[in-house]
Amino acid sequence: MIVPTRRTVHVTRTEHALPLPAPLLDVAHLVEIVRDELHRVDRPAADAEVRVADGDLIASYETPRLSAVRR
Repeated sequence: MIVPTRRTVHVTRTEHALPLPAPLLDVAHLVEIVRDELHRVDRPAADAEVRVADGDLIASYETPRLSAVRR
């Protein structure tokens, strides 16, 4: 019988907030920062979520950290 490996996943959520209203150049800079950070961990920019909350433009994404535990 093969017992599957159990993985515990811890998720880190990164958020960048830009107060609104903001110049378009600042919005472009926010998008560039998020794109670069995701690129460094081999993730597409499309993995980011962008929303408006409490007067801020918020770009966020999750980065899982896996730790394998064999049982």
